[in-house]
Amino acid sequence: MNLCKPNRMNWILISILLSIPTVSCATSSLSVEFFASNNTHEIDVKTAYERLAGQAQQELNDNLIQVLQTNHIEQGKLEAVLGAYQMASDKNMTSDNTEIFYASPLQNFSNKQVFTLAAQLANALNQESVAIFIPADQSATGDIIVTFKSQKPGIAEAINKIREKLPASYAAAFSLHVSHECQGFNNVKVTEIEWLGSRANIEEIKKAFPGETISSHQGQAYLVYKDGQAESL
Repeated sequence: MNLCKPNRMNWILISILLSIPTVSCATSSLSVEFFASNNTHEIDVKTAYERLAGQAQQELNDNLIQVLQTNHIEQGKLEAVLGAYQMASDKNMTSDNTEIFYASPLQNFSNKQVFTLAAQLANALNQESVAIFIPADQSATGDIIVTFKSQKPGIAEAINKIREKLPASYAAAFSLHVSHECQGFNNVKVTEIEWLGSRANIEEIKKAFPGETISSHQGQAYLVYKDGQAESL
């Protein structure tokens, strides 16, 4: 993927302003979200960004679309992001080039179909698991996004802010939405930080990122493994 091209979705995040944060508490659109990667090793965030900016991301995009087409899934939207998470196998931290597939709001998935598709993606991409978010108006908050309104941090700066300003659990799994600019790892900017799962606390995030736009969505997040088993986040 050529990061010189415009981002396919304009998500993202940050600045340190001592003003009251903007908070949007919204029910989700009806889009189910799949977070998939094709990285198979423990790598640092710089290597993950190089994969995001290169052929590895294009291959991920192509393979993901092939699985969707095989299952006759209506094309939705795709977005390339950086992911970081703790591996289930050895509890080590790794970074990933990630593709988010936002299913068409018109796609009437059952939960069983969502889990089956996620398991197929995990197998096709040789992953431990694929993260998913299923919107549900009557559920607790399952997705929180900080969008930076003014000065946007670099990748290393954004990660340091997470580690310094929030409890350790927040650094165990998050996604960085980045501006797709031809500036290299040290200069690319983070537009948003996203956390999946009910364990993230919006009040803690508001305190850590004062002055930024914070949005929350109701629903349930899971890790779906190759065998179809799902773990709630």
